[in-house]
Amino acid sequence: MAARKRVAIVGAGLAGLAAIKSCLEEGLEPVCFEQYDNCGGVWYYTEEYREGQGARAFDCLTTNISREMFGFSDFPYPPNLPPFLPRTMVYDYILSYCETFGLGKYIHLNTRVNNIKKSRDYNVTGRWEVETMDSEKKTQRDIFDFVMICTGFYKKPRIPDIKGLDTFKGTIEHSMRFKDAVQYKGKSVLVVGNSHSSGDMSAESSAYAEQVYYSVGEGMLMMPLCVKNGQPWDLVVFRRANMWNPVKFFKLVVDLCNDRLDHRHAGFTPTTPPSKTRVMLNDRVQYKVMSGRIKVVNRLTRLGPHEAEFDDGTIIKNLDAILFATGYDLLIDFLDEPLQEDDGKLSLYKMMFPLHQHHTLSVIGCVDSDGAIPPLAELQGRLAARVYAGNHRLPSLKVMAAEVEKRNSSLFERFGRYKYLIPNLVFRDEVAEELGVTPSFLDLIKAGPRIAYLYYYGPALPYHYRLWGPHTWSGAKKAIKYAVEHGHYAKQMRNVQPPDGAGANYFFRIIIVSTVAALLALAYQRTYFY
Repeated sequence: MAARKRVAIVGAGLAGLAAIKSCLEEGLEPVCFEQYDNCGGVWYYTEEYREGQGARAFDCLTTNISREMFGFSDFPYPPNLPPFLPRTMVYDYILSYCETFGLGKYIHLNTRVNNIKKSRDYNVTGRWEVETMDSEKKTQRDIFDFVMICTGFYKKPRIPDIKGLDTFKGTIEHSMRFKDAVQYKGKSVLVVGNSHSSGDMSAESSAYAEQVYYSVGEGMLMMPLCVKNGQPWDLVVFRRANMWNPVKFFKLVVDLCNDRLDHRHAGFTPTTPPSKTRVMLNDRVQYKVMSGRIKVVNRLTRLGPHEAEFDDGTIIKNLDAILFATGYDLLIDFLDEPLQEDDGKLSLYKMMFPLHQHHTLSVIGCVDSDGAIPPLAELQGRLAARVYAGNHRLPSLKVMAAEVEKRNSSLFERFGRYKYLIPNLVFRDEVAEELGVTPSFLDLIKAGPRIAYLYYYGPALPYHYRLWGPHTWSGAKKAIKYAVEHGHYAKQMRNVQPPDGAGANYFFRIIIVSTVAALLALAYQRTYFY
């Protein structure tokens, strides 16, 4: 019996764990290297910052993606949990996933990857030489058939080049190291950024600081976490039917954001069109602005020892601290041949495979996205594992290069630089189609009208990717039904029953609407994918 092909997996966060499981599904032998003493990546909380870890989970961290969208495709969260999860619940889920599928025995903890380079026989075999170092500083080199890099996107903090930055005498901190805001009690604090972390840091700091100033640059759209009828925002926004018409999609996003906040009067109005504007998910910042604890200011242009100047000429004096939440740059410092060009350009097919002679190395989950990373990273891991196992053949290098160039050109045109902010659902379905887990016309007919309807008009749940194709899950339909009916709220101690007959009438209406809508969805299927 031939020995199983070995896969080196770097990192045991969410992407790394999904990669291990995907390798096992395809009959491969995963060997995962984790530089710290436990799995979980960003979600493994420590009191002290660990050098080299990248972003950390701060004290009050709670997901801004709902639980039904934030998990893996065949492993739902326990039903008693709330829609938005504190970091402790996410970490418990990670440990449960690891234990349920027996992933721990494939993870080498306290083992750092120092270097990955092509083996001497790479041209023939496509293999890689991996050098690791354990907690006792002992190094080891080994040859692997394949490599998956699952170290995440949030590794190298990006701080803008602000005139006078080196003259500022107060505290400077990046969101990567932020734990809590206790140290800013009674101080004057400036937060710089226009995405999720900047909002969280502003709101958290305002509970302690004397005053928080919030420099939002080109502005943003602020999306409340709960929208229509209290539904989590992502269950409303991420629906395939919404993606058919980009104009209507962005109108939906703008309308949901404006339902709760007058962006102009609050000072958040973006200077860019919706397609190029950041959407920040936050419920607390609006109240803090309305109560005066946060004051919104323009783009930061200059710093002095204890002052900041903005592009409208405003100057703030007696400033004690600056918190930058200005994003990250991709950093993979252990790879012998860099993946990124000097201008930031990446040439990765499906944001995974370098355009190499052999498709034996992949990057998993190392993207920035407007939605949940776990189901996206899982799809990438499943695809890489099937390619490695010889169960899926990628297109020719010419075809892959053309697609890569098309994506890069589109992103450069949108942002004016190679900024890899990927539209989550569209990209997920793109990877899913390559993997073979999107439905055909016949698949939808066999699944029945309700599933067909929900596939297009309901929330685009991760469980859909286990209905068809390789490695289906028998519980997928049940998980979809439960998520649609109960994904809005956690189980409460007080339960009120609807009036007699109301439930039956509602179910009857749903059946009729589902049947009609499913037929329309089938007619439009090719519009979305092609």
